[in-house]
Amino acid sequence: LEMLEGGIGHLRLSSFSGTTNGELEEAIEQFEARGGTGLVLDLRNNPGGLVSAVVDVTSQFVDDGLVLYQIDARGRRTDWEVKSGGHAYNIPMVVLVNEFSASASEVLSGALRDHGRAEIVGTTTFGKGSVNNLWRLDDGSGVNFTIARWYTPLGSQIEGEGIDPDFVAETPENGDQDTQLDRAIEVLEQSIRLQFVVGG
Repeated sequence: LEMLEGGIGHLRLSSFSGTTNGELEEAIEQFEARGGTGLVLDLRNNPGGLVSAVVDVTSQFVDDGLVLYQIDARGRRTDWEVKSGGHAYNIPMVVLVNEFSASASEVLSGALRDHGRAEIVGTTTFGKGSVNNLWRLDDGSGVNFTIARWYTPLGSQIEGEGIDPDFVAETPENGDQDTQLDRAIEVLEQSIRLQFVVGG
């Protein structure tokens, strides 16, 4: 967690592993202890990971409903529900993504947007939202079969589509200035101001 000006926290998740949710909880505690006002959740270049981890992470920010659902080749649907006990239901936030945000990153982005929990900034994500089985062949090669596809809570297919940003911010050409992060901070600050006006 990096704290920026104005109490904005910049939190980069690089993957979704068995330890991600615990690390996120620690970061949220730090954010609150340091008087944070809003959070940029940075999922750029995050290739994904465990479905269980993305369910846990989403559940930190959303208090009810679906994280994602899956439709298999026979049309059977499996739902993954939000778990109780999240710690960050009311923290204003935006999600920052790019064309290398894939799989579980797209599940999280889609869920947070569908629940009205966060706006998405960056570029359209990779579009990897399927469950695959690898069948090994005798010659050592293999065939990958897609056996199911993932959907966001409101029914957007992730596979081949990706998650489109609410605010497009192209990937910086050179490494000098992180213009995507700058745009995410702008969007977040505007959202915080609007909440303050409406709430106050």
